[in-house]
Amino acid sequence: MNLEKLIKPKSIAVVGVSDKPGFGSGAAKGALGSRNADRAYFVHPKREELFGKKCYPSISDLPEVVDCVVLCTPAQTVNALVEEAGRCGVGAAVVFASGFSEEGTDEGKQMEEELKEIARRHDICVLGPNCFGMLNNVDKVNMWGGHTFWDLDDDSHGIAIIAQSGFISAEILNTDFFNVSYAISSGNGNIVTLEDFMEFVIEDESVSVVAIYLEGVRDAERFVSSLKRAAEIRKPVIILKSGRSVRGAISAASHTGSMAGSNKSYMSIFEKYGVIVADTLEEFMCLAQAVSVLNGTFATKKEYAVISFSGGESTLSADIAEEMGVELAEISEETKQEMKKYIPDFAQAKNPLDATTSLFRDDEKTIGLLKALNDDPAVGAITVGTNIKKDFDDTTASLCGAIAKAKARGVEKPVLAIPSLEGYRYRESRKILEDAGVPLMSSMGTSFQALRKLAKFAEYDYRERTLASAVPGAHGEKTVALSEFDSKAEMKANGVPVPAQAIARTEEELTEAVKAMKFPLVMKINSSEILHKTDAGGVKLNIMSEEEALAARKEIYANVAKSMPKASTDGILVQEMAPSGVEIIIGVTNDKQFGPMLLVGLGGVFVEVFKDAALYPAPLNKTEALAMLKELKSFKMLTGYRGSKPCDIEALTDMMVNIADYAYKHKDVVKEMDLNPVFVYPEGEGVCAVDALIVKYTD
Repeated sequence: MNLEKLIKPKSIAVVGVSDKPGFGSGAAKGALGSRNADRAYFVHPKREELFGKKCYPSISDLPEVVDCVVLCTPAQTVNALVEEAGRCGVGAAVVFASGFSEEGTDEGKQMEEELKEIARRHDICVLGPNCFGMLNNVDKVNMWGGHTFWDLDDDSHGIAIIAQSGFISAEILNTDFFNVSYAISSGNGNIVTLEDFMEFVIEDESVSVVAIYLEGVRDAERFVSSLKRAAEIRKPVIILKSGRSVRGAISAASHTGSMAGSNKSYMSIFEKYGVIVADTLEEFMCLAQAVSVLNGTFATKKEYAVISFSGGESTLSADIAEEMGVELAEISEETKQEMKKYIPDFAQAKNPLDATTSLFRDDEKTIGLLKALNDDPAVGAITVGTNIKKDFDDTTASLCGAIAKAKARGVEKPVLAIPSLEGYRYRESRKILEDAGVPLMSSMGTSFQALRKLAKFAEYDYRERTLASAVPGAHGEKTVALSEFDSKAEMKANGVPVPAQAIARTEEELTEAVKAMKFPLVMKINSSEILHKTDAGGVKLNIMSEEEALAARKEIYANVAKSMPKASTDGILVQEMAPSGVEIIIGVTNDKQFGPMLLVGLGGVFVEVFKDAALYPAPLNKTEALAMLKELKSFKMLTGYRGSKPCDIEALTDMMVNIADYAYKHKDVVKEMDLNPVFVYPEGEGVCAVDALIVKYTD
């Protein structure tokens, strides 16, 4: 699908223009302010002119075939107008009207299906319905339906905003401190989709950062492919994902009709492809603007130096940095001696630094401090407390100017200006900073959260990841559970260590099996219908002889016959008891959108009690597997804790990779897997999956 006529139209027609507040008025005024205003036409069957511009009675009466029509008319009129546009050869349409599939009514759904068919038949790119439109600040084309304060004379480019919420996109666009290249309100997104827009802006050279307000995706494979492409070309993607809670997911589904999906799966996909995840709208905007201004200048180290101008601000910075997980640099004695040249005698050279207000009127001292910290190898980036007021302030302007001069004189490391509170952003002072590549961040709390995420993104290297997609194909809903024996046999065939095991359907087979194994043994009922064998009395441990085995067989059958008389069984599973080790659970869940997700956590009953687990998309490599383990609060138990020996992490990561590979290769077959417990032994002694369950789709 070619989006040029939608995103970069050379000519437009606004249909349903009006002088009353609303889409018709907003879109008309936007068109008049666009660079292509001489090729922007108004259409209204009952008006001769509006705002001094001629109105044409219909699309068919326009003096040229326009690239895009902007429809400001009620839902019931839309399909006929798009049909007319298609017959005239128009290539794109923006539809503001609501009342389509997002309403959830049969009538609305049918209208949208008809609109999709018209668009397909005439090859028209349709933005919407149920959207706020689009702003192209690169080519200066305004097709925004709502009132916006956006100044098309602003040449600050960089951010492509794609929002699955008209309100959210409008609120962002109504700020005056965003370096916007494109703002796209995708609406229902069933014709031109979120994925279409992602593919376009990721390849656009005027876009340095892609910022997405996301409720859900329709084409998971293309969505993931776009994230992969962005990772490979090092174009940052920032996502604010709504629908993270149960109620939020329901709200998102009803709002746009998107499939909300599993939030944990989304987060694991974002982790794999280096997406910067925002938690709030304020943080989303702060991150996007900061990344835009930095323009690829990211810290090579994650440790920050912090300059404040009061004791209170300095102390708060230290507190918030620790709480947010921002690491402060341990600056050298040489750096401290250099810093003392620029601060009063009563001030202490440390990090964070209270430089006192004496620096406000002395550019050279500020520049000296910044250069001293820039030259310290321990420092990755520098923050400066900068409170810009609502209008011109000589002191603030002086500070901003000094920071800009420092950048010009060789401060190469990233410098970020952080106000104490979210407040005013006087344009002229802000521009001094941003023109020097220094972003003005948000409030202190939000900023430090953003600093941690910027440091993490700076360390991301797609070459250390396995970027293959495991998006599954179509399958039925019927499933079947493999028996423990079959599950472990399948795992063993794929390189996963399991205990020696056999199936005994008769006493003779049990005797033969026991002779071939080492005591002690464990015996279990073998059944694909009895998933909790212990609860059914179907497990016997520490079998030390043939006689004990025969007696255990009778007891197991008697217990199962009593507790689950209708369950089918297939003999007795006999296996060697593995020696105890650190218990880990490894599992797989097949997300309906993104495919198999590998889970690892503290095993046994603790996985339920402590909820200490990590999730990551299959496939993965050993580096990714180790990163998963390091996410666990219980990771210390694997590295040697209070005198215990370090565990065989090498063997554990090998097992995780093998299981993920198996899940990846069988992404259309395996619904879920559960290996619990997996015993992890001391270094060099390996691992062993003691129990396993595989559930597969049957069609």
